[in-house]
Parts: sequence; structure tokens; C-alpha cells
Amino acid sequence: MSRKRYQPPLVDSFIKPMTLKNSSQEFYVNVIKESTVTFCTGPAGTGKTFIAAHTALDALLNGEVDKIILTRPIVAIEDIGYLPGDMHEKIHPYLMPLFDAIESHVGATKAKLLFADNRIEVLPLAYMRGRSLNRSFMILDEAQNTTKEQMKMFLTRLGYDSKIVVTGDVNQSDLPRSVENGLAWAADRLKSSTSEIGIMEFSSKHIVRNKLIEKMLQYLDGNGPSTHHQGKHVNERRAALAH
Repeated sequence: MSRKRYQPPLVDSFIKPMTLKNSSQEFYVNVIKESTVTFCTGPAGTGKTFIAAHTALDALLNGEVDKIILTRPIVAIEDIGYLPGDMHEKIHPYLMPLFDAIESHVGATKAKLLFADNRIEVLPLAYMRGRSLNRSFMILDEAQNTTKEQMKMFLTRLGYDSKIVVTGDVNQSDLPRSVENGLAWAADRLKSSTSEIGIMEFSSKHIVRNKLIEKMLQYLDGNGPSTHHQGKHVNERRAALAH
């Protein structure tokens, strides 16, 4: 990143303080700040996108970048032309988590000003093709739903004095089984390529939302008691009650 340059002050450019919940989140922030491209993988609730959005806003409001780009692949409906409304109305439900991440850090009113001034742009991954973005902080969310081709397209949007953060859970891909996951593919190939690329891996033990999420994932991912054994216990209890 180059040195800061003067930017006209943003109205009420205040970011709510962010409390990091564990040492892994602290390490993640440092990886983002020290790297040009960061790959962050892990389950829901670990703060992957939340922390990336806060770091991006900090860079924007400090004049380190001119724009924030937030994007997601829309797997189910990459062709959304048949939906009613303009482009923003069509994609809004699918990109709502990204809007939420920004609003959680600056509030709804300030977020609307940043979007209206085009300082923050939220769009589907398909709309990134052909762009080259300088002095931008780009966040690709839900990247486990990208193909190798889409991931390569996104990474090559990197312009001068820009940053990229790619987040996702490689275990939650909506892609067909025959399609290789672009997030896992890129993170594996680039992890030892250059010091400018950082890798952060969260696990279920780093979940900071409701603790029930971690417990559910243990069962859903096959690490908890099997359904067979649970069913056996239920049947035994029913038999006991019948007598």
C-alpha cells in the first residue's frame, strides 16, 4: 500500500469500535493489514466478513483507499434478468449480509451516505468481469461458491494500491460435486507463493456467535453421536415408557 493521500472528509466518518474476541481474530486483522491479498476460511460465526468489513472501512475513512468493493457469487441465479426491479433491487436479497456488515460498523444512516457517494459498492461477482480497480479494498464473500475460473477472474481485478480479502467456508459449497471449489483451489496454490499473500484459517472453536452453532456443526459435520445411535436410545426410552 502506498502512503495516504488527501481525501475530502466523509460526512460523520465514524466507525464503531470493534472488540476482537480472541487471539485468532487479532491475528486475522494483522494478516489483512500486512498482506495485499488475504484468504480467510472457516465456519459461520467466526468473524471472517465482519472483521474484513471493519478493516476496509478503516482504510477508506483514513484515506488509504478510495473505494470498497463488496461482492458475492450468486450461485442459484447468476442470470437474474427475469426478476422484477432494477439491478440493485434484483440482487439486494442475496447481498444483504454485506450491507448488514457495513451497517453494523457505521450505522444505517452513515452506510447509506457511503453507498450513495459510491464510496462503497456492492455487486454480484459476475459484474466484476472486465474491471481493474486501483486504490480499492475488495472483499469477496462466500467464496466457496466460486469456480476456479471465477476466482481467477476476481483476483486479476487487483489494481495498484489495492487490497483483496477472500472469505468463505470450504465445507459449505453450493457448487455441483463435479465442480472444483475456487476458494480451496486458490488458497492451496497461492499459500506459499509470496509474502504479499496471507492465509487465515478459523475452526469451529473460534465461533463467537451463539455457542450452539459449534455444537450443531459437530453433529452436522459428522463429529457427534451418529443418528443410528440416537435412534436406538430413543427407541429404548419408548420401550421403557410403554412398560
